[in-house]
Amino acid sequence: MPLDYLNEASGEIRRLFARLDVVERTLRKAFEERRPMIGEERYLTGEEVCTRLHLLPRTLQTLRDRRQIPFTVLGNRLLLYPESGIRAVLDRNLRPAADEFPL
Repeated sequence: MPLDYLNEASGEIRRLFARLDVVERTLRKAFEERRPMIGEERYLTGEEVCTRLHLLPRTLQTLRDRRQIPFTVLGNRLLLYPESGIRAVLDRNLRPAADEFPL
């Protein structure tokens, strides 16, 4: 009766390593996308706001200068935007679509 050892070539070990690779990729992605919360509020960086709203950095700066978008400054240069504040601005400026389209 031959002994069946587990080694790198065995199917069970290969499947285990494949699953571990998936777990590792998932954890890395979650860590990279993780946004720390301050209190109950999530904050976004300027880059994240620009990406989500399809804005240029200069447009975001103009919105800040005109006080049309909430933000906070940490240190000398770090600008953070409260996610709930961004949603509130979007909700405030929402224009509903017409019920009927003119032909």
